[in-house]
Amino acid sequence: MKCVGADESGQTPCERCRRTNSNCIFEKHRRGRKPGSKLSEASKMLRRLEKNLNSAKLKSQSNEKFMASSGISDGHNPSTNIPVEGRLRGVDQTSDRYTSSGMSSQTMDVDEDDNDTERGDDQFPAKMIKKKENQFFKIILNPEHKSPSLSPTSRATIQTPVSQTRSASGSKHPDPIDAGLVSEEKAEILFDSIFLRLNPFINLFDPSLHTVSYVRSKSPFLFTTLIMAGCKFFEPSAYKDCLDMAQQYAVRAFSEAWKSVEVVQAFACLTYWREQNDNRTWMYIGYACRMAVELGLNKLVTKPPPNETALQMRQRRNYERTYLVLFVHDRSLSMQTGRHWMLPEDELIRHSDTWHEEGGPVKCEDVVVAAMVQLRRIAGETTDMFRTNRTSADDSNYPSNVGIVLNGCNTKLDQWKSTWQTELRRANGQSFHYSFLLLFWSYIRLFLNSFGLQHRLPPANRSSTHLMSLHMCYVDALEILRIASKDFREFGVLVCFTLLQQYSIAHTLVSATARSLLPS
Repeated sequence: MKCVGADESGQTPCERCRRTNSNCIFEKHRRGRKPGSKLSEASKMLRRLEKNLNSAKLKSQSNEKFMASSGISDGHNPSTNIPVEGRLRGVDQTSDRYTSSGMSSQTMDVDEDDNDTERGDDQFPAKMIKKKENQFFKIILNPEHKSPSLSPTSRATIQTPVSQTRSASGSKHPDPIDAGLVSEEKAEILFDSIFLRLNPFINLFDPSLHTVSYVRSKSPFLFTTLIMAGCKFFEPSAYKDCLDMAQQYAVRAFSEAWKSVEVVQAFACLTYWREQNDNRTWMYIGYACRMAVELGLNKLVTKPPPNETALQMRQRRNYERTYLVLFVHDRSLSMQTGRHWMLPEDELIRHSDTWHEEGGPVKCEDVVVAAMVQLRRIAGETTDMFRTNRTSADDSNYPSNVGIVLNGCNTKLDQWKSTWQTELRRANGQSFHYSFLLLFWSYIRLFLNSFGLQHRLPPANRSSTHLMSLHMCYVDALEILRIASKDFREFGVLVCFTLLQQYSIAHTLVSATARSLLPS
């Protein structure tokens, strides 16, 4: 039997054993704990709650017996108009949650039982707490009400939290228009300039979705960041104030844990047209990547709902596009810094080669996004092969078949170039899009073939591989310089800081290669 109201010392028999004249042996509850483990503070608190509730129940039962033996009826005492049963109902119900053996096994033994089963992702604490909707977690953790997790097909109906929305002028989240830095008419002009001159390099925003009114209503952080980027090139007088406001929003978004796709985009935009001395790119992109995964932007929607509206479709594509662009940026940083990337090749990335074909007529911008993802996958596969043992003190782990690896890589790059030029023709791509893809193709091929110029290359392969890599690097560096200095100037577009870095690297490699080709 379960001892009810017994003293933990075992000296005072419990109520049940006293009625049956049985020998009362009280054993402490040990289920859910392994030998040698200690009770957590939450478990101790639960034990105290059980003891207090049981004591209250016994005390109430004693008072009821005393009143019956004394002949006191409910009518003689105004305070006892409610029957004792009803007065104790709340105590009894609460007590039954913890004293009945069935519920006790449900709340205390569940952890031990789960250790013996295959749980998959449920082994992680956050998902385990979310799954165990039992009384123990409700009493001890006292969670706030949370809405159920959203499925990939229902993400289009996500509402922006109140803390991120913009109300009328004078709200606690003012934007550059509220602050008087730009007018609404000027904001419209800046947005047109952004989509015409800046967005083609990042392909993060959809002109049919990200209007001034839409972005302003969704997130003052993103709206301020875009106005800041536009002012940097088209309204320099307001740039400094908008930059300060955007950086303040970045701090506030982090401290107040704002989470939305617009916040992810805002952190990414803070790195695209940043100041040259700003070294927060790694931090901002890392935060944006983790938030994107937490929001589920990487979920693959194979079959959109049949009743999906045009707005919901654009919003869903906006989520997916944001994650794909972050993947490209993440792999770019990894390739440039030698650090590990943060975003793996999940289901959305593996199916991204046909992503541009969804969502209606094929757009040039979507072709560029899908092409860049595939290009970074090739680069990531090759650099990972070379950098797996990059911390080795000697050269024994450096790939001995560098020439074979580079030949395979160059073959994949040539196939990529042919495939995506064909896709651009299908989408009626403009000259800028061809030059844009050719620029990054040349830069990736230059970077990867530079591994053939490393001093750790085995002497046996140094001659042939060195000459092949030298030729590739020289040709690609010249192509990068030509596109950046000639094509983009004719197109009238503004390059971002990353492209300026590529230009500088190409210029340095051309100079170094030219010197190496001169007679000794």
